[in-house]
Amino acid sequence: MKIWNKIPIKENGDKLIAIPSYLNFLDPHPYSHLGAPYKDKNSLWKLREEVVNRLEKVNDYLISKNSFYLLIYDSWRPLEVQEFMFKRAFLLECEKLDIDASVKNMKSYPSILKKVEKFWAYPSYDSRCPPPHSTGGALDVCLCYKDGNLVEMGSKVDQMDKTSNPYFYENIKNEEGIIWNSRRNLLREIMTKFGFAQHPNEWWHFSYGDQLWAWKNKKANAIYGEI
Repeated sequence: MKIWNKIPIKENGDKLIAIPSYLNFLDPHPYSHLGAPYKDKNSLWKLREEVVNRLEKVNDYLISKNSFYLLIYDSWRPLEVQEFMFKRAFLLECEKLDIDASVKNMKSYPSILKKVEKFWAYPSYDSRCPPPHSTGGALDVCLCYKDGNLVEMGSKVDQMDKTSNPYFYENIKNEEGIIWNSRRNLLREIMTKFGFAQHPNEWWHFSYGDQLWAWKNKKANAIYGEI
């Protein structure tokens, strides 16, 4: 359980809707491509209605001020998808460490679980502490060029190491570090300008309305629960 999971949820009933097709999406969808159990293709790119409204403003503002475009890497995840990706991340980490483990005995490896949970919310089915992406309020975004190619940000989305911290390059003064830090700052500044909160461990993860958002903004409660 994360510190923000202690914040109560008062669901406001905001609908889960399709993200407009004029926005840029990663194609193919990164998790569906891996076999994540989405029920149908229509469920790949959805968010709460208010989140979509704010995201459209982010995209328009970014285009008007910079040569970069917003690219949506991932959005709403059903709990089954969150569970699939969490277990996959655990097994990949075990493989890196040359550990022969299965998801049935994950709890036997607390240090690995701790690392995975730093980047992947535990797929809890407890309504009091839903994974951020399963609320429809969280999304993963990055920058891209007009042709759709990703802009280098100093680490890949979902990269599970210290370089993914939003501020990792803040004090690295070589040419690449300065560029990557400025790009991360740009993404964060524009997303927060329109009300989003950034995950403390991931430069690409932002949310509105969920418990993490409420915690970052010192709100009494979150407005989005699992949907």
